[in-house]
Amino acid sequence: MTEFLTALLAVAAAEMGDKTQFIALVLAARYANQKWAIVIGLVAAAALMHGIAGTLGFFVGDLLNGKWVALIVGVIFIAMGMAILVSPNEKPDEATDVPKKYLHLGALGASFLLFSVSEIADKSQVATMMLAAHYDSILRVASGAAVGMTLVVLPVIFFGAWLTKKLPLNAIRYAGSGIFVIIGLLSLYEYFKG
Repeated sequence: MTEFLTALLAVAAAEMGDKTQFIALVLAARYANQKWAIVIGLVAAAALMHGIAGTLGFFVGDLLNGKWVALIVGVIFIAMGMAILVSPNEKPDEATDVPKKYLHLGALGASFLLFSVSEIADKSQVATMMLAAHYDSILRVASGAAVGMTLVVLPVIFFGAWLTKKLPLNAIRYAGSGIFVIIGLLSLYEYFKG
């Protein structure tokens, strides 16, 4: 259960204020009457992409000694937490970040493809890989990561316009950064303890 919850928290933190939320906002505006199709596309993309990342991480973890994985995970998570603070969340330009060529595929097709493509090499993917390597678990880490991504993006699909006015981006950045640093410190503690 620890693997699931840690992955859920890490990916939720990584997705806060990320381009994935912006894509959800654009899709919800474009397909206002098809929000459940967007949700299905989101869940399918999250399961696929975090399943791939978890599988890769699992096999990378097999190549390394468990103690070293804890050190690598700790350092990477702390670095990612600091990077969230250093690089401000940018409001992506709709014209460049949401390829309009996918929108003709309808709500389900466009959301599946856009969410999948946006996750390639994203910080949530790195987090999923590192946690799968650390915990030596694909299913619990990948499912926790997929749930974390879904939980953060789902409100944007249904309440996006209202949420963007109510939630301060700096508070979201600090919370996301803090979660990454805490997970990193716990991993380093495990490394130095053992």
